[in-house]
Amino acid sequence: MNEIVEKSAKKVKDQIELWFFGFFGKEKSDFNGTELFTLFDLIPKSEKIEFIKKMDLEKNEIPVLILKVSESEFIINSTHKFVLLDSYKTEFLEYSEFERHKGFKAFVTTREEGMSVKQNGYLADFKIIKNNGEIITRKIPTGEPGFAFWNVTKKCELIGRKYKIT
Repeated sequence: MNEIVEKSAKKVKDQIELWFFGFFGKEKSDFNGTELFTLFDLIPKSEKIEFIKKMDLEKNEIPVLILKVSESEFIINSTHKFVLLDSYKTEFLEYSEFERHKGFKAFVTTREEGMSVKQNGYLADFKIIKNNGEIITRKIPTGEPGFAFWNVTKKCELIGRKYKIT
């Protein structure tokens, strides 16, 4: 039986941050907002304002994490959804629609180069599976930022399945 638990947006934010800190084995003071995968609270205020304009936030929704894919592409995790931003459009994936990550397509992305998704400094295809079977593919950074994003945000399906955010 799937019991729905009511949680405030603040408690969900705290939970996501706990997953984030747990992955890295660090505390908030160990981050400064310049990391490729970091806390939304730590990025410059001017950037926060620009992102929030594009995020279509609900009244009780809080941006929590941000993954910088490139200068113009970002994935933001709020308390309610993934927000996929690029220069041309904004896409949303509510956690209630999120089934799981399929992850990187291969550990070596191109055999000729021998580049591994475990190495920092590259981009590789990453797949997100929706409940309806649709697969969303995005390029994300390889190495520590990509694996951190994968490991922390895979737990967001719990938010969509188990929590009613108040």
